[in-house]
Amino acid sequence: MKKTVRLRSASAGQALLIILLVMAVVLTIALSVASRSITDITVSQKEEESARAFSAAEAGVEQAIIGNTTAGSLDSGAEYAIETGRIEGNEFIFPSLLSAGEVAPVWFVAHDADGNQTCGSSYPCFTGSSLTVCWGASGTPSDGGTTPAVEVSMFYTTGSGGSTSTKIARGAYDPNSSRRGSNRFDPAGGSCSIAGTDFAFSKTVNFSDFNPVVPNRTSSGEERGPQFARLRILYNTDRGHPIGVSVVGGTNFPSQGTKIESTGTVGETTRKIEFSRLFSDLPPIFDSAVFSGVGGITKSE
Repeated sequence: MKKTVRLRSASAGQALLIILLVMAVVLTIALSVASRSITDITVSQKEEESARAFSAAEAGVEQAIIGNTTAGSLDSGAEYAIETGRIEGNEFIFPSLLSAGEVAPVWFVAHDADGNQTCGSSYPCFTGSSLTVCWGASGTPSDGGTTPAVEVSMFYTTGSGGSTSTKIARGAYDPNSSRRGSNRFDPAGGSCSIAGTDFAFSKTVNFSDFNPVVPNRTSSGEERGPQFARLRILYNTDRGHPIGVSVVGGTNFPSQGTKIESTGTVGETTRKIEFSRLFSDLPPIFDSAVFSGVGGITKSE
């Protein structure tokens, strides 16, 4: 009789142990599922807040372009704050990568609050006599078929006659020595760096090297002299490349446009957008256009 009781007690103990083990497994699975659900919800909330903050930052850029707003909010509760400043100094990197045929403008004259070109004590113009052009992503080979070359078109005035006295001088520079035999470009220099960005090629362009010579200004208030340059990148049909300019000798470029920095905020999530709004320039297609001031244009057979 005692043996039977002992067997029943052992069986009951084993059953209880099995039940406890099953409950532990079920509890572990339940906690794992709950934890994963909480994690998924948290990630979804962060992604949603990130998207709303980015939308707010975009709205801030739009408001900065059309008005003088420095802060605001959206109906969703997201907020944005805007900071603006001039793009100026002794070096400048064009904000977009350029593909073959595309152009980056560099202004040597200042612009007033309405965007009109001017030179004066409040809006000093460029007084230097040279600039260094840097282009090409770091590591770009100099002997490739798509190695980028650069054409520099200098627009300048020789008097006070406004646009009627505007002239153009051009120079072209190619790091690929095998191409220079046919395109007659001048050789390019080696690598350079602007604002922490490394470039594969460079060329210091002296205004006196152009034919005709580009006259430099004797004072920052003088309107006569270089007005702007157009930097056209060539041959790189495979990808876009960066391009920038710098000067030495204590002179600075006038403002090239406005830099807008917009920060969108939702809760503890922030997203930032930087946007560069450069002064307007003619589309590159007009560099290859033919104009007739009087009458029409007749094509000879």
